[in-house]
Amino acid sequence: MKKEFFNAIWTFVGVTVGAGILGLPYVFSKAGFYTGILVMSITAVIIFVISLYLGEVVLRTKTKHQLSGLAEKYLGDKSKLIMFIANTLSIYGALAAYVIGSSQALSSIFGGNTLIYSVILFIILAATIYFGINILERFESIFTPLKIIVSIILSLLLLRFINFTNITGFNFYNILIPYGISIFAFTGISAIPEMNEELKNKKYLFKAITIGMIITFLIYLLFIFSTVGALGEVGEVATVSLSKLSFGINVFANLFAIFAMSTAFVVLGFALKENLTLDYKVKNFPSWLIVVLVPFILVLTGFFGFAKLIELSGAIALGVIFMMILIMHSRAKKLGDRTPEYSLSDNKLIKIVLFIILVIGIIHAIGGI
Repeated sequence: MKKEFFNAIWTFVGVTVGAGILGLPYVFSKAGFYTGILVMSITAVIIFVISLYLGEVVLRTKTKHQLSGLAEKYLGDKSKLIMFIANTLSIYGALAAYVIGSSQALSSIFGGNTLIYSVILFIILAATIYFGINILERFESIFTPLKIIVSIILSLLLLRFINFTNITGFNFYNILIPYGISIFAFTGISAIPEMNEELKNKKYLFKAITIGMIITFLIYLLFIFSTVGALGEVGEVATVSLSKLSFGINVFANLFAIFAMSTAFVVLGFALKENLTLDYKVKNFPSWLIVVLVPFILVLTGFFGFAKLIELSGAIALGVIFMMILIMHSRAKKLGDRTPEYSLSDNKLIKIVLFIILVIGIIHAIGGI
């Protein structure tokens, strides 16, 4: 039991801790460190509750489904399409952000034009998705711990540069600045159906989600504290700003950033392409084109930067998905075909408050475009 329980926790942390960690120090330095801590804490709680709601929905469902399938089962055919579109838009934002962020990291190491790096990277990564060379899945058990271990090592290396005068600042009027990127960074809901499959004893799903969220929060907190503490003002991709400290740290940090974002690009892009080919019966070339065309346009136009793209993905696309999960939870209470191992109260007041927060986040993000 211990092995599958720890595997489930690892799955949650591995899916959740990703390129979003690179954007958090930027919004903390903009909003004020203590403003960021408050918002990140609230955001973590919101996503934790919604993750538990989704966990219960999964446990109330006999058949295996991902988010679109659950939306279809409990909310109808149109909701399946809405869920798919929202998920696709969140992936589009992420794919474009990862290429832009990786090009900035390359430029920080080698110098040169970020747009040229972006185009070259995009061609390589898009080709990997097209030919189905999803090598990363075979090595996921290595990449996931490596990504987390390197982020912790980098955080510890930065501690010696800490200047506590940088760990300051609270401004209530900046409270929405860290919101979208925090939502993006903490979202690991796609891992929950997989966790349910990994656990033979389903009663441990609640505990696995809880521990996974706590570990994620602590990893982020350490990275943000060390980065903001060492630098004060941080750029959109946190590792790019580390060139101020030392050449060695700059190279190490940005190679990590390129690795994290490139692998995430391929995994996300390939998953979306497979969704189109398997679930919607779209042929290989058009499904690939659907996956890469919009992100490529976003990268070429340069209309949005790294931070804005993941903010929009988090606040808008994921905000819609979370609202649908809140409704799905209520519906699953009535329509579920299995007795769940845990059951949360269908508290209307809590859900109304969560809806209001999500709507405010969406309005704020749209207003900032």
